[in-house]
Amino acid sequence: MNKIKTKKVLLFSGVTILLFIAFNSCSFHSLPKEKVQAINIEIKESYVNNEYQLSIKNPVACPNRFFLSCLDDDVNKILTASYSPLILAPLTDTVISIKNKGDLKGKIAISFKWGDPSLPIQSNQLKRLPFPYGKSYSLLQGNNSNPTHNSNSSRYAFDFTMRIGDTITSTQNGFVVTAIDAYDGWGYGDKWKSYGNQVMLYDPTSHLFTMYGHLKQDGSLVEVGDYVTIGQAIALSGKTGQTSEEHLHFNVLQADSGKSGLKSYPLDSIGNYKVKELKRSQIMQSLP
Repeated sequence: MNKIKTKKVLLFSGVTILLFIAFNSCSFHSLPKEKVQAINIEIKESYVNNEYQLSIKNPVACPNRFFLSCLDDDVNKILTASYSPLILAPLTDTVISIKNKGDLKGKIAISFKWGDPSLPIQSNQLKRLPFPYGKSYSLLQGNNSNPTHNSNSSRYAFDFTMRIGDTITSTQNGFVVTAIDAYDGWGYGDKWKSYGNQVMLYDPTSHLFTMYGHLKQDGSLVEVGDYVTIGQAIALSGKTGQTSEEHLHFNVLQADSGKSGLKSYPLDSIGNYKVKELKRSQIMQSLP
């Protein structure tokens, strides 16, 4: 009789644990109604004396590319031959003038890609891990691995099992070019990719971008335009966007000519660790 009771207790406990895990792995969030823009391009248009002028400003402290197009074939040829793509240096602007083609206000489409692929990457090492000295976290997922680090945009990313509210620090000196922390939901599938909070930095010396993702709501400790230094606290970890568990998604990126404009960049070392020697679930400690 005692054995039967013991089995029932164990069965009940097992079912309870499974239900708890399943409950915490299920998302009850709906997609946000509005998408936060990573960058707000400053555009002005005018038309005077049969001359159309388009002013475009790069509002952040990294070089960026702007692609222009128009449904009017003659205008599109002018744009393609002389103006597209435009590569604007950090915080600079330019003015495009087109004469004798009428008022083109609202007729020119502008798309955007981060960075300048012609700038050579100057380093394949990061001296710091993305958390404070003395802290240790498990490597949830490393480079070139399933389920999510297997595409050009994330192939060389790192996931650390940080808890919600843990401090994230900068791995490099550089400028804040993105700081999104308005989202509070999470879920499965590609539809959630665009709804995760993140901070992204650009290092004008190495030409590398570093992205810190899945941040908690209101978890950014910096603003776009800030200059940060290695080891500075920049954000709080969370569970937003495409994920099923709280963690930090850390990705090093370089400008690329592909569709997304950025691709994941392979490091040789990060902190005191050789990347090729890292293993899943390995405990990594931030050391001086």
